Amino acid sequence: MMNINGKRIVYSLLALALLGLLVACGGEEAAPAASEATATDTSSSQSQQTPQNVLAEGEVVPLEYLDLAFQTGGLVAEVMVEEGDTVSAGDILVQLDATDLEIALSQGEARLASAQSAVVAAQSRLASAEAQVGTAELQVTAAEAQLTLIQAGARPEEIEAAEKQIDAANASIAQAQGQRAAALNVTTDSAVQAAQARVSAAQAQLVVLEDAYDSIINGCFTPPGADAEVCPAYGPIEEQTRAQVNAARANAQAAQSGLDQLLAGATNGQRAAASGGVVLAQAQKEIAEAQLALILAGATDEQVRQVEVAVEQAKAGIEIAKAGVIQAQAAVQQAESAVVTAEAALEATQAAIAKMTLVAPFDGTVGAVRVDVGQLAGPGAPAVSVADLSGWLIETTDLTELDVAKVEVGSTVEISFDAIPSETLTGEVTKIANISGISQGDVVYQVTISLGDTSDLPIRWGMTTFVDVDAN
Repeated sequence: MMNINGKRIVYSLLALALLGLLVACGGEEAAPAASEATATDTSSSQSQQTPQNVLAEGEVVPLEYLDLAFQTGGLVAEVMVEEGDTVSAGDILVQLDATDLEIALSQGEARLASAQSAVVAAQSRLASAEAQVGTAELQVTAAEAQLTLIQAGARPEEIEAAEKQIDAANASIAQAQGQRAAALNVTTDSAVQAAQARVSAAQAQLVVLEDAYDSIINGCFTPPGADAEVCPAYGPIEEQTRAQVNAARANAQAAQSGLDQLLAGATNGQRAAASGGVVLAQAQKEIAEAQLALILAGATDEQVRQVEVAVEQAKAGIEIAKAGVIQAQAAVQQAESAVVTAEAALEATQAAIAKMTLVAPFDGTVGAVRVDVGQLAGPGAPAVSVADLSGWLIETTDLTELDVAKVEVGSTVEISFDAIPSETLTGEVTKIANISGISQGDVVYQVTISLGDTSDLPIRWGMTTFVDVDAN
């Protein structure tokens, strides 16, 4: 199709030809008149200098349109729309195969639940370690009291203090026994039920994938007249399904292992550690009773020294207990960090799954669908085009740098259509591009023109138009 500059040249040539024809027909007598008329026209144009309108070609475009593409590649699992469908913002258009990511999501959820359970356990150990500090401080107090009593000799108040120390030792025994009971009760009904649920879910997923894999293996057949067996699902589908089965089997084994550990109860090491506190408390009671006996019998220098050593040992016990608190605090922080890591991994997997779904960004109409089920969609490659066809705009295609300076936002425009020659519409310039382009070797600038109500006209996307812009 001829552009505006070409049309201007044709019009100029036609005008020159017509002028020559008039001169030839009028002869010599017409020549002076023509010269006089030319001089008059030149004088008139020089005096008026009225600006000429700007002419250009344009193209009909929707109010808004967008080519949608996936951020990540993958196999197209489902196409929900067809060309011409009306969609709303947020509607799913195309879905990629996210089977691997969904398996990873299940595994991530299991890891997060395990990490959260580890935090609860670490916090319980921290509370126990803090209680041990309090116990150690009580032991120091008791040991110092014993030393005071033994050094002062047997007095009624000292005897009473020794007896109170025995009571304190009994309290320590009760406390240690309670801590032992709590430490050995590592398996709870809720934890077992949760572990059993994870085992059931993992085994159910494994059965589904194994059935799918068996269907692939058993799907081979020999076509009529053929000598060789054909296995249509062998290749990438079989390999992918086999990898999914292996992952599901590992997940089921891990879930069963976790359940077995819970059902096994406390380990020998846990039992020994829990019983150690009771033994220590009982030993402290025996010491308190021995101290009372020493007070009643009168202490020797050796006995005084022994009590002094007991005081030092009790003080050392405080430091050991405080070190245990620090270790328990570090374990809590480590467990909490594991939860943060698991949450971040889970969020990353969820975000990756979200990228496997293409949704409509606004209300509109599907202009084109460029992918099919089973096709490999590449990242960044347009998959679906969506446009708002509730109204139309005109975008110029050949407005040169010489003419764009005469155009302003708000300028009135007359628009005609190749496809609808009987209609001329009025529009308004709404946008002038700041950056140029190249069209047929010319530097051009795109100008956007708004139209009024065109609902009664058969306008279509991509129609060619001619625009006549009032020059400034």
